[in-house]
Amino acid sequence: MIWLYLALLAYFINAVVFVIDKYLLAGHIPKYHAYAFGVAILSLGAVFLIPFGVNLPGFGSFLLMVGAGVVFFAGLLLLYKSIKESDVSIAATQVGTVGAIFTYLFSVIILKEVLSPLNSVAFLFLVSGIFLLGRIEKRVLVWAIFAGVLFGMYYVLLKLSFNTAGFVNGLFWTRVGFVGGAFVSLIFPHVRKEVKFTYDYSPLKSKTLFVFNKLLAAAGFIILYFAINLGNVSLVNGLLGIQFLLTFVLVLFLGGKVSGVQEKTDRATIAHKLSGILVVLVGFLILFVQNV
Repeated sequence: MIWLYLALLAYFINAVVFVIDKYLLAGHIPKYHAYAFGVAILSLGAVFLIPFGVNLPGFGSFLLMVGAGVVFFAGLLLLYKSIKESDVSIAATQVGTVGAIFTYLFSVIILKEVLSPLNSVAFLFLVSGIFLLGRIEKRVLVWAIFAGVLFGMYYVLLKLSFNTAGFVNGLFWTRVGFVGGAFVSLIFPHVRKEVKFTYDYSPLKSKTLFVFNKLLAAAGFIILYFAINLGNVSLVNGLLGIQFLLTFVLVLFLGGKVSGVQEKTDRATIAHKLSGILVVLVGFLILFVQNV
């Protein structure tokens, strides 16, 4: 059962990463486009994959993988916009849940996978959970839905990339698309202005925390990768709802202690959040139980 503990550790790390993202976006690195651009620049580390079997794919595979990376950059932009403008527990839960839903939908359309009856029930619970959470911040829900759709498309395209070009090639060329999408976005003057402003005026302490946070995110991914290798990928993914709960608990604990990190705590808001998270967890639990 070591895979279970590794998965829980990875999701706890991801919850911490979301909270630090909220802290930085709340004022220290306030431009969400510049924030996503910085994440893309750190992905240049993918060049270290070149000696491990990277080669130039066919034109169709190249477009598929680079396109997946561009889609990921667009989804990341909207994720950070949602985190900046809402309580982090709402943004993280809505984007993650919508992403899971559309991963299933695009899998049916593109990968020709069919939802089982229990998956359909889980789908209904996930949608209901989003509705309950969305009643709090409907304007953020719109951005979260778009982000989730893009992430769902990205994960399916990533799966196709691995199927057609192998793991190392798929990972490398999707990173190329991710970085390329970030640089292409610089053609817009307001984006160049945001990136320059952030680079020039963000405190060194915030830049250092940003790099640390993204390294922490990478560590969470690696631990999750080990959990998937040791256990069942469906069971590991079924624990994703725990990340949402941990994010909510962390923010409640840190609220008032860390600048920019806080949650609305009136009874109606807490009731909506708890009920939404509970319903989301039930949906993921159904997915979990059916794969035991």
